[in-house]
Amino acid sequence: MIYLDEAAGRWYADGILQAAASRHFYTFNLLRKETWEPVVRAWETEMHAELWSRYQLDNFGALLVAAFRYAPDALPESSASRAERGLPALPAVSETDSRACSIGRFARANWYHEVLARLSDCARLVTEEAKSQGKALFPPRQWHRFVNSKFPEKALAIAAGLGTIGRNGLVIARRTDLTGFFDNAGRGATAGEAGWSSAVVLGLMFLPFDFSPETSLPPRNILQPLALCGSCTSCIRACPSRALEFSEVPAYHRESCIQNYTSSAGLMPESVQKAWGRQLYGCDICLEACPWFKPDSAARSALGCIGGFFDAAAISEMSDDQLKLMLKGSALDQKWIEPEALRRNARLVLQQRGSAET
Repeated sequence: MIYLDEAAGRWYADGILQAAASRHFYTFNLLRKETWEPVVRAWETEMHAELWSRYQLDNFGALLVAAFRYAPDALPESSASRAERGLPALPAVSETDSRACSIGRFARANWYHEVLARLSDCARLVTEEAKSQGKALFPPRQWHRFVNSKFPEKALAIAAGLGTIGRNGLVIARRTDLTGFFDNAGRGATAGEAGWSSAVVLGLMFLPFDFSPETSLPPRNILQPLALCGSCTSCIRACPSRALEFSEVPAYHRESCIQNYTSSAGLMPESVQKAWGRQLYGCDICLEACPWFKPDSAARSALGCIGGFFDAAAISEMSDDQLKLMLKGSALDQKWIEPEALRRNARLVLQQRGSAET
């Protein structure tokens, strides 16, 4: 493992943080390996015993943890544009259409890949600047980037001081205010924060070097879960399948959560099926009910824009190959999202809509 001396560490830390700011991440911070390693080790023991060996984490250095605030909606890509790329037209419909099935807001554009692309930009920008100034070089391919991964992204975000956990078990991120963050010599004494939002996608970038203890990094300001929730129960009351409950710590019951079943064709409890609503993929009802759900209407992505509503009848009749081709490059283009699950979800929407109309 390469440890940067104080001068080199300060230069790289400032460069990385300024790059993250330039790529419009909502909040971000750096962690030394000694800080992130115990978080991953604890998660590895509990959930993912293969993480350390699979990614050869002994070779990883410090970590950039970042959150990007996504837009509340995304217009579906036009049929003409998709045709140019050899993709079929989307079965998009309006929200008010009787056959409309919905896609979670976090998946209406490919915000996951958007975060990866912006992290890649950070690595490239810092590397180019290092080369121009004759600094030690670490090729961007050595900066390992992850999003929607098996790493404990929420726990790492909290460890980095990016925010707190809400009653629905999701991160409420605290916007990094760069006013006074960088002084003329590099780093300001402290970083101010203002603004909160739970409409964020988290990303990780492991660096090919670590910072020495002498290198000053921004304060982390660790917040306990429910620090912003108080007695609020908006998410609990909004959840149609009763997957949340009021307690002293976030109490989320995965086995009762609609989103837990939208990607898998396996059996689901009858109570979940009855509460299904019109979800095709994802369920962010509890998130939208949160007072801190504040998406960024100015956020943009040209990646995987599929919009928010599909024709459930069309989805229910598509083959595996048709669904995979239609969703290519979108946030739903994942091996673990089963085509049969999407067809079943569409059928549930049609059945419930039919029952409501009779």
